[in-house]
Amino acid sequence: MHLYVALWVCGTLLALLLGWQQRKCWRLIWQLNGWRGVAQQPVLWFLLCINLHPNSILDKVTRLRVLFQRPLAILIGTRALLYIDDPAGMECILNAPECLDKTFMQEGFFARRGLLHARGQKWKLRRKQLNPAFNHNIVISFFDVFNMVGNQLVEQFATQSHLHGTAVKFKDAEDMLSRAVLEVSCLTIMGTPTNFTQADDAHIATTYKRLLEISAIKIVKPWLQIDLLHRLLAPQLYAEAEACNQLLVDFVAQIVQRKHRNWQLRNAIDDEEDVPWQRRIFIEQMFQLAANGELTLQDIEDEAQSMVLVSFETVSNSIMIALLCLATHKGDCQRRLRAEIASVLPHGNDASYVGVEQLQQLRYLDAFVNEALRLLATVPMNLRHVSRDFQLAGREAIVPQNTIVVMDTFNMQRDAAWWGDRAKQFDPQRFLLQQQQQQQLDHDQEPEQEKHQEEQQQSGTERAKQRRHSYSFLPFSKGLRTCIGRRYSFFIMKVFLVKLIANFEFGSDHQLEQLQFVEGISLKFRNADEILFQIQPHKSS
Repeated sequence: MHLYVALWVCGTLLALLLGWQQRKCWRLIWQLNGWRGVAQQPVLWFLLCINLHPNSILDKVTRLRVLFQRPLAILIGTRALLYIDDPAGMECILNAPECLDKTFMQEGFFARRGLLHARGQKWKLRRKQLNPAFNHNIVISFFDVFNMVGNQLVEQFATQSHLHGTAVKFKDAEDMLSRAVLEVSCLTIMGTPTNFTQADDAHIATTYKRLLEISAIKIVKPWLQIDLLHRLLAPQLYAEAEACNQLLVDFVAQIVQRKHRNWQLRNAIDDEEDVPWQRRIFIEQMFQLAANGELTLQDIEDEAQSMVLVSFETVSNSIMIALLCLATHKGDCQRRLRAEIASVLPHGNDASYVGVEQLQQLRYLDAFVNEALRLLATVPMNLRHVSRDFQLAGREAIVPQNTIVVMDTFNMQRDAAWWGDRAKQFDPQRFLLQQQQQQQLDHDQEPEQEKHQEEQQQSGTERAKQRRHSYSFLPFSKGLRTCIGRRYSFFIMKVFLVKLIANFEFGSDHQLEQLQFVEGISLKFRNADEILFQIQPHKSS
């Protein structure tokens, strides 16, 4: 009898303690969705449990989100998970100092010791240290590298039999682009040629991609971030992850250590000869910080690993997304792109060197790239950790400390509420219209009464175009933690696309509506094996 009483008392105390720790989470649920939010928690828990895999979670979220009122809060233990898919919510989170850090769920990411996953003051300090390596002048100086590797890429597509013809596999084209972008990353970030465009015998590019797939699994199943549990529950995956991680750590460490020795020797000679300071690429900026006692060699290796990974994965994936949109819309879109490129390039179709001045004239290319990245967001979801309580802008809801914020960029950028009735259709014209409307607003300072009457008569689609929120399109994020290499990424992407479009015609019988999406940190396609390209040399090239 006494035992039962003791167990009842202990159970009651534990329940009270748990309830006390969860009180702010329940308050958030109530403030966002009222009784409906409280009542639907068991359903949400069940849906989370049965869909915890990268291959299914994005597809299920896309289908089920419309059934719930959003923003949506879910109780997970003593934390809340806050799901946001609207521009105003994105703007609030991305600009909130309380939401600067990544979440504990992203500790499963293999390259987690550099800027990519730094927190708080450490992130602010490291970002300030790295900013000079991505300033405008240094990025512009990389155009020789972008063009050199881009020309090698065109040569590979022209000479390799599996990269041109009527049945080019998606994964073959993706592998070639990945190796070319990885070559650019190694040249511009670490100043080291690797010849990955010609061959990747060590399988470095595929290893990076495989580790990202494993990292995606560990994010949605955070218990696998504990080594002991990972070994017990998924021993084969653990062994594969360790082998892949060691290969990439050794790859970067060897380059950094060799470059550091050369830098020290060159620096000693320069000091003796009083050579004036020259521009510094990323790795040289890091070596200078190490010489000043601000970084260790291990810090440099971590930062180099992080930068190579992010630039290589996001850029190569963005280019593949753009080519997929191009191939499935091989009519007017491709003709307009080729005509615009021919009007800007010297001698019409000579894409051997594409400069920044020429890229600035390619307005339709800008619209095409933006529309591709809108419809197929490179990074579908972004996670943030809440470091202290704060109020959600425009609402009375107080988001408690330790909340996990999930920002669904993928579905926001395909939502008719922000992009009109044709939100899920590929249409670069929407960005051209936006540019024209902005120019017109800049010139017309005094609004006219007739314009207001016309606005009232316009369709919901047209109003959505004109009143589009600035955070409804986030190709490389925004706010306090915006991508440090945004311009760098766009330049590589556009240079490569200009060269490919000028030299080849792309087609595919696959339709964008047939794609099956996978959340692999960056966007992937479950049915990629079914996608075939028709890639033929352009006649006038």
